[in-house]
Amino acid sequence: MQARGLLFIALAAIQMLPPSAHAASSDDIARQKLSEKLLKLSRAENMQETTFQESAAGGKSFNANDGNAFRSTSTYHSNVWSTCLRWIGGRYCDKWLDPYVSEHGSGADQSPLEATVYKEWSKFANGGRADAGQGSGASQYAIWQVDTKDGGSIIDVDGKLNTEVLSRWELLADVKKKVQADGERTAIDSIASTYSYDDTAKKGETLPNMESLRMMAQRWTKMYRNRMVANIGELRAMSRGVEFALEEDVPTCQAYLNKVRGGDVDESRIEERRRRQPLLKPETIGATLDDRMQACMRLRSASVKMVNAQLQGNQVVAGDINAEAYDKVAARLSIDSIDQAGVDINSLERPSWFNLSEDQVSNEVTEFDAGGGKRKTRKTNAQELRSYNRSLESAAVGMTEVAARSGGNIADNSERIRAYKLKPGQVNLVDNNGMTQEMHNELKGTSYPIKSRTAENNPAQNLEDRPHQLTITRSP
Repeated sequence: MQARGLLFIALAAIQMLPPSAHAASSDDIARQKLSEKLLKLSRAENMQETTFQESAAGGKSFNANDGNAFRSTSTYHSNVWSTCLRWIGGRYCDKWLDPYVSEHGSGADQSPLEATVYKEWSKFANGGRADAGQGSGASQYAIWQVDTKDGGSIIDVDGKLNTEVLSRWELLADVKKKVQADGERTAIDSIASTYSYDDTAKKGETLPNMESLRMMAQRWTKMYRNRMVANIGELRAMSRGVEFALEEDVPTCQAYLNKVRGGDVDESRIEERRRRQPLLKPETIGATLDDRMQACMRLRSASVKMVNAQLQGNQVVAGDINAEAYDKVAARLSIDSIDQAGVDINSLERPSWFNLSEDQVSNEVTEFDAGGGKRKTRKTNAQELRSYNRSLESAAVGMTEVAARSGGNIADNSERIRAYKLKPGQVNLVDNNGMTQEMHNELKGTSYPIKSRTAENNPAQNLEDRPHQLTITRSP
């Protein structure tokens, strides 16, 4: 779920009319049509994201926990905690649904992505457990390749995946390909939909305009970041001593409290917890529900950049980095890699045991050579940034040479070209992948709402730093 481009504009001849005619120029008409096209795309189900005001739509358009599109073909509703699908006596779980597997995948309201993951997960014996393994060697568990920090069992005393001990947690290669294929289909469908917004464009005969492509890239980058922010908030809410099991339909600490006090409780009535969540840890059983809610709220109000956030009295402080759970580290680094475009992910603050493979930190990209040939390769964002800067330097050198040969007829604007170079960490990818300032300037005076790329109300410039900032609250 992670885009670049130039804007080409053909300006039609404009006939000068008397002021009294109040006729719009053909350029004004073209810009308004572009604005309307972008608004339609922004409100399409695959593109809706709550922080962009042009995404406004009726009904339940957004997930309550992360603000992403609720009805997108790539919508994914899952829990960061193991979900008990069938209790026996309220104390023994006969079937666990592993974290990050969507229960919707087995129902009629599934998205294609939810269905793909659930189908792959359900292939494994006993509802997902297969080759669980012991020891420090990497092994397969359900749809993942896993490893542990100390060689202990990856299954805890309750019979579920013990996420606290994992030092590796990566999708199997064939499952990853199927997940990526779902994402590609969403992108292809979204690109194809843009042809229906323009009467003059025919699929297969014209390329999608660059503004649309950049909008798509920006939205999907933002949606991915939103999900990582929400994950961190929900993981913190499940910390020992708190264990508030939040999800899309229970997105806040207060909503959890209301659920438990409203009857969604442990079947045995021994613990104050939701029926579907795991048994409480000893540290949690000794705390009152109100105290746990206050702790939940404090943890969700802390910066997502904080390493292994822990409660110390009434304060939230950074904890031991080497004790940070794998999925917390992965979510935090994912956010950092978006917020600091081009940074080397392996240079970011991470536990000594945490390593990322080249495949995990790179994307498949298509490169074109001067003769029109193309090839696929894998590149990290840092490598792509260096390649972009090299291209600008080459263009600047070429500009200097052309200006020198022109005998003063062509101005040397090579330094202006070099000004577009980016340093690692200088911009965030949500902003970088979106429409350029020139594109926004072209939309001035149209119905498109955001007039400036650097405006204070531009969500690409004001990324959420705390999980609770994304939560959408609704009246009961």
